[in-house]
Parts: sequence; structure tokens; C-alpha cells
Amino acid sequence: DNISQTWQADVQKRQALEMLVRKEFGYQPYEYSEQVFSEVELRLKREKWNNGEYPLAHQHRLIFLHAKSFLYALDAIDKFLKVISKENGAPENIKKLHEQLSKDFPDLRKVRNSAQHMEDRVRGLGAEKEPKPIKLKPVNNIHVVAPQGALMLNNLFGTKFGCTMADGYYGEVDISTESLAKLQNLIQKVFNSFSWEGPKQHLPR
Repeated sequence: DNISQTWQADVQKRQALEMLVRKEFGYQPYEYSEQVFSEVELRLKREKWNNGEYPLAHQHRLIFLHAKSFLYALDAIDKFLKVISKENGAPENIKKLHEQLSKDFPDLRKVRNSAQHMEDRVRGLGAEKEPKPIKLKPVNNIHVVAPQGALMLNNLFGTKFGCTMADGYYGEVDISTESLAKLQNLIQKVFNSFSWEGPKQHLPR
């Protein structure tokens, strides 16, 4: 498969680069192995980057960028519904839909707050105006078992983005097509709660 072929190609390239590096620096076989290894890895990575291949660490972070974008968008919709529900003349159903969003994503606000305020969480601090140390609560799920509690930040287990919240508990938000479908259905119900004037439109345009 492609992974095996890439691995074999990298092995062969490393061997060729090692011979080249030892020749350039005048090193004998098995001399300065650590320095040679470092130089070989550096050259191999630069060659891949010059050929348009992204570093693995960057590829990994792209997933988290999309996950956080989803999280922040979800949080923005939650805030929007909360504001609308309090407006004079707003359909009563909007409050129920906002409550439904909270039921579907119970950890949303606290997870979002931790993701947004990493400067406090990495120091083990909560969300008060004068942040106090978080009292970590036990974690017990299919990925982590920590009876004494654990400070966990920016985790993505499958489709679940999670982190330690300000109250010390570990919270998660599902970043998935299922969550998107729930959100789509809820937003449509919000639109349907209002009486609209003007010609029909099919969105997005």
C-alpha cells in the first residue's frame, strides 16, 4: 500500500543521505551517529517540504483547526438563540429550541470557554474574575481513566473534542455530521418559528 511504499522510499533515501553526509563531513561509518542522524532527518524533511508535502505536525493541527471552528460556530449559534429568545415579540418556541440545543450539547459553553481561555487552563486555573486553582474531578471514559483527576486540554478522541472545564470536570462536544444534522434541523425550526414576508428563497444562494 501507499504507507508501506512511502516508508520503504524514506528508508532508502535516508541511507543515501547518510552516505552523502558522512562523505561531506569526513565521518567514518558509525562515527558521530547522533549528528549524522540529525542532519539526515533535516535534509529529508526539507526535501519533502520543498516538494509540497506538509509536516505531519501541521497536518495534525489542521484537524484541530476545523474542530475548533465547528465548536466556535456552535457556540455562536447558542448565544444568538439566547439573545433572540429574550427579544420582545420573539416566538415562544425559540426558548424551547435554545433549551434543546443545551440538551443536545450540554458541555458546549464550558468546553468552548476552556478552549478560548487556554492561558488559564494550562495553569490549572478556573473561570472566576480572579481565577482560582481548579479542583480536578475523576475522569472515566473509554479513552482515559484517572480517578485522581487529570488536566486534559485540546483532546480529539474520534469525533469528540474535549478538555477539562473550569469546574474540574472533563467535557466533550461531538464534532460530527450527526451534530451538524441536529444543528441544521434546529436552525430550520428557528426559521419556521417566524412569520415571513416576501417571495420564497432557496438558500444557500
